[in-house]
Amino acid sequence: MTQTPRRIDLHLHSTASDGQYTPAEVVALALQRGLDAIALTDHDTTAGLAEALAAAENTGLRVLTGVELGTWHGDINEVHLLGYCFIPDDADFQERLRWMRDERRVRAEKMVARLAELGAPITLARVLEIAGEAAVGRPHVAQALLEAGHVASREEAFARYLADGGPAYIPRLRLSLPEAITQIHAVGGAAVLAHPFYLPDAEALLPALLDAGLDGLEAFYPDHDAAFTARMVALARRHDLIVTGGSDFHRPEPDGSLILGTVDVPPDCLARLEARAARYQK
Repeated sequence: MTQTPRRIDLHLHSTASDGQYTPAEVVALALQRGLDAIALTDHDTTAGLAEALAAAENTGLRVLTGVELGTWHGDINEVHLLGYCFIPDDADFQERLRWMRDERRVRAEKMVARLAELGAPITLARVLEIAGEAAVGRPHVAQALLEAGHVASREEAFARYLADGGPAYIPRLRLSLPEAITQIHAVGGAAVLAHPFYLPDAEALLPALLDAGLDGLEAFYPDHDAAFTARMVALARRHDLIVTGGSDFHRPEPDGSLILGTVDVPPDCLARLEARAARYQK
């Protein structure tokens, strides 16, 4: 009989998007911290999954297929959706992800132009160089701002320029939330709302999410306090949604600590995710 994983982290990023560590290094860190299962959930890309799966082979660490999609809904420009247990090599899915990454580059170009207008010039070439083969994102712009001496830290770059609604924030074309849920289901995956704490009102949004076929809520998250977590768990149970969680690990914290594996996640969510995903697999 398969042993139920005891320690899991279902929200991790690598150099395939905007994380500091390669997929293999993320796996190594997970093993060092005694995790039993992880999901690599890079932004709008599955490029790191093969490396992560290879690195975890014969280690006892389970690696779920994962992705984090940026979506919009109504007046909300940023709603993040996590996909799990899907078939990553579907051609239509990969084409849609390429379109989303192309739109990330267009947004980066517009942000660079806006920053020049604001008196904080950087070059698109340097932003793309920092991103490398990864899906380009705001953290790469933040690093370019830091290198150019316009800010003293990545955190300041977001606070002064890049945060949602900031003077250099540029929305990008992306899937609507229902479209993203449908896309995840089309490749045999389960769709989970990421870090609902960052939404203006997750509970008010829920009816639309349920109509679109949402499968789960990321209730356990570093920025969720006990009261908010309890509200999300109760909401999930009321609507038969899977409760998940993860650290949203990208890089060391300013004090050098690692949040990878520090969020207590219900271990039974893995079996529930796999069972829910099986409903959509042909």
